[in-house]
Amino acid sequence: MPSTRRDRYLILGSPPLGPRAPKNNTVAKLTKAVTADGVLDHLEALQAVADANGGNRASGLPGYKASVDYVVGQLREAGYTPQVQAFTFDYFEENSELIRVSPNPRTFVNGTDFLRNTFDSGTPEGTATGPLVPVDLVLNPSGPANSSSSGCEAADFAGFTAGSVALVQRGTCGFNVKVLNAQAAGASAVIVMNEGQPGRTGLVSMIGDATGLHIPAVFTTFELIS
Repeated sequence: MPSTRRDRYLILGSPPLGPRAPKNNTVAKLTKAVTADGVLDHLEALQAVADANGGNRASGLPGYKASVDYVVGQLREAGYTPQVQAFTFDYFEENSELIRVSPNPRTFVNGTDFLRNTFDSGTPEGTATGPLVPVDLVLNPSGPANSSSSGCEAADFAGFTAGSVALVQRGTCGFNVKVLNAQAAGASAVIVMNEGQPGRTGLVSMIGDATGLHIPAVFTTFELIS
């Protein structure tokens, strides 16, 4: 999830004075002035802003700025003198990709073919490209479940070429153990595939404490790799 800094806006409005001063000076009068039709008009206007800006009004994107402009315009029409103050905040955007460059180039679908990790210690940012290196896999869907020890021991990575993408398999030890062992062996990234037995073919969220992990790690279906 790449992070960046984005601007948000705080709108402050000075109330109109003189003849244009609002008459809604009590809670009862203000409540009466707010109608369902009026609220829907504003919602439709903001939805139109989203439709014209890629389907959203997220902070820091053009739709957000257009929304601010709309609110400012409405306040000015009502006789207020709005002031817009900008401030920055940390922004995180999900941008998980898994791509096979060769052979047969293919871009896999996040949430269907793979999932990024959800380790308790956080999800490292970054990208990696390298040859895929299987690590002690047991591709035997008819065998006993939860029996693959792929990536569970440092010895599994004997002869592993640093900079490669490690392919390990779900099995007898935690996901965090596998990915940390791969990192220690010099992997630039880790792909953990499901084991293959009935009920162990789809996607699973990788959890656990992977403190110290700083390389990308994703989980894939058994079918995707096998």
